[in-house]
Parts: sequence; structure tokens; C-alpha cells
Amino acid sequence: MRARPIRSQIYLPVVRFGVRDTDWKFVIFTALLGYSIPFMFNLRFMRFPLEIWICPISLVAAVAFFNFVRIGRRPYWLQHQLAAMIRASRQRHALPIDKKNRPWLLSEQTN
Repeated sequence: MRARPIRSQIYLPVVRFGVRDTDWKFVIFTALLGYSIPFMFNLRFMRFPLEIWICPISLVAAVAFFNFVRIGRRPYWLQHQLAAMIRASRQRHALPIDKKNRPWLLSEQTN
């Protein structure tokens, strides 16, 4: 059998459930908050502890959020969207969403 060249994949991010390894700290932190807050305040629903339900729901919600943000979007999509909402267009570099806010730049002047 002939040896075939293998491309190294050492620089690719590790992805589990569609979430990159760099984002798992936020997913775990969200799940811990979903467990610890109802536990500290002793929240119950019909004498059943809420942390048993809120912890997995917050974990699934965090994984779904990161899948929504990352899959099918360009890199740093969320950061650019937040910058476009928070900062004025004169305080930052131009973003693609600015075209929607300033159509007068695209229209031709007939003067």
C-alpha cells in the first residue's frame, strides 16, 4: 500500500456540539449560573428544586446561542454587530451594516 500525504489538522479548533473549544468556558459558566442561582435562593416549583431543570436548559441555550453565532456566519460577526449597535459610525471603522443606515451615500447626485 502506498503512503499518502496527510495534511496536519493541528491548527484547526476543536469543535464539540458545534461549539469551539475557546467558547466552552462561557457555556460552562452559564450552566453553573443556572445551577447556583436557584440553589442559593432555594427556588422551588411545587416543592421541586428548580436548579435541576434550569441547569440543563441554560446549557442547551448556551450551546444553541454559540451555534447560531458561529455556524454560517463570518468570523467576528457578533462583535461587528454589537459594535454597529453601540458605537456611532464616526467612532469606528465602517461596517457592512452602515450601508443600511446611510442610503444617501449610495445614491447618485444629479446636480
